[in-house]
Amino acid sequence: MNAAPSSTAGQADARALVLGLSLAQLISWGSALYSFAVFVGPVEAALGAGRAQSSLAFSLALLAEGLAAFAVGRWIDAGHERAVMTGGSLLVGLALVAHGFVTSLTQFYVVWTLLGAGMAATLYPPVFAVVTRRFPATFRRAIITLTFLGGLASTVFIPLTAWLIAHGGWRQASWVLGAINLLLCVPLHGWLLRGAPRPLPAAAPAAGAATPSSLAAH
Repeated sequence: MNAAPSSTAGQADARALVLGLSLAQLISWGSALYSFAVFVGPVEAALGAGRAQSSLAFSLALLAEGLAAFAVGRWIDAGHERAVMTGGSLLVGLALVAHGFVTSLTQFYVVWTLLGAGMAATLYPPVFAVVTRRFPATFRRAIITLTFLGGLASTVFIPLTAWLIAHGGWRQASWVLGAINLLLCVPLHGWLLRGAPRPLPAAAPAAGAATPSSLAAH
């Protein structure tokens, strides 16, 4: 008798989780990744840096993201997805706030290295692993929603960041983007990802099998 209402409630919870994670993806991609292209000009002018020097910061971010991805995948497979993604959003938010205070290239490099580590814990690979673990029968549908809404990040955040810089300067824009992550993405991940699935068994997978994190990588 209660099967249908329970199923409907479960579907509503799943939709809320996917939509909430999609909003967090839009913010994470837009503020942590796409913002660099908008920030780079004003930061170069403020620090007296050339394009080659400033571009190194983005390279360091991508390197940090790639290196951190190994640990992120292991932690998610161990059932720590809530801590990983909440902590990643916290790191991104704090790094963006710190970005507004940089006064040297060294500080600029450190901030973007931290942002890269935060991106490893907040962008598509970890969230794909999360929905694959939680919705093994319907994860493809969830991934389509995540990628569609996350794909709007550049459309939303490039003009938003440019507007913030034009009206308040790049430092204030950094603080606003950091606050958005701290006030939205941190609580979204902390709330939506409570009750994580059990850790994957330690036994070696059968031939052709893959962990959720390896599925997400593709």
